[in-house]
Amino acid sequence: MKIDSALNFPQQVGPQRVGTSGSSPSQNAGGNVDLSPDQAQLSAGVEKVQQLQTSLEGVPDIRQDRVAALQQSIASGSYNVSSQQIAQAMSSDLLGKA
Repeated sequence: MKIDSALNFPQQVGPQRVGTSGSSPSQNAGGNVDLSPDQAQLSAGVEKVQQLQTSLEGVPDIRQDRVAALQQSIASGSYNVSSQQIAQAMSSDLLGKA
């Protein structure tokens, strides 16, 4: 394999920022370059997400009324789950389904 050592590389290698005039970097080398920071605009959906997040903060993680009802059913012996329901719950858990 032959390696050619006569390759010409540019003196300055790296990213070049192009101004807003649309000129190429070589034409803009001595001129002013627009260094204003990049900007991003978020869609109106962000406001909706923030509203939903605020409303969810008021919802408790544990539904005490549901927990109390289940505790009462278990204590009284009236809480019954079929083996089919248990099997379905186990397979859903293994498969990662909610």
